[in-house]
Amino acid sequence: MDEAVLYFQQQWTPAELDNFKNKPERDAVIELHQGTGIWIRNNWVYSDRDTALRNYFKALGIYAPDDISSIILTSLHRTLNKKEIELDKQVETYKAYWQPIIDCNEKQKTRAVSNYNKFKVGDNITIYMPVDTSEGNRNAVHYNCPTTEWAFNERKDLILKGTVTKKFFINDTANVFFTVRVTYLNRKDTPILMEQVQTGNERNFSLIGLTIE
Repeated sequence: MDEAVLYFQQQWTPAELDNFKNKPERDAVIELHQGTGIWIRNNWVYSDRDTALRNYFKALGIYAPDDISSIILTSLHRTLNKKEIELDKQVETYKAYWQPIIDCNEKQKTRAVSNYNKFKVGDNITIYMPVDTSEGNRNAVHYNCPTTEWAFNERKDLILKGTVTKKFFINDTANVFFTVRVTYLNRKDTPILMEQVQTGNERNFSLIGLTIE
């Protein structure tokens, strides 16, 4: 961390340092997220380009490139203003943000694997999907963690019935999929994840976050 902060102290001009220093911390970091932040991620973080730095943050429990660049910029701002960087508190803030998402993802994976084991090739299944109409069009979607709960609305949402023709996983045994031959749609004007689907089509469905019976 000291080396990362020192790099910008040495590379930026006094005017650039003063400009960054004299802005409120949150504003200063947000303004540089798409500029210097991208530079940090591209040159130091992605593909473990700086292995020592990446391992340093992994040891702290910080994995997201955006979080790494934001912590570096926040620490730089505090250093310039002669404040304690309070690294532990910064780390805990990001961990607190991610923990509900991590917990939700684990529950979703467990549920997906349970459904994967429950159904066999040749079984008939019914899939329920929420439909987004916020942009004036209909589109069946998945809700992402941590907010995945939804109540089926028969006037708006999608019901799809079909037959499982294939079961498979990709890279991870918890990343499970069904190939389904569609036999019924309650609404034929509803793309699924922006892809038009008709009866008779075969389509792959990720079971993570999918409501099926």
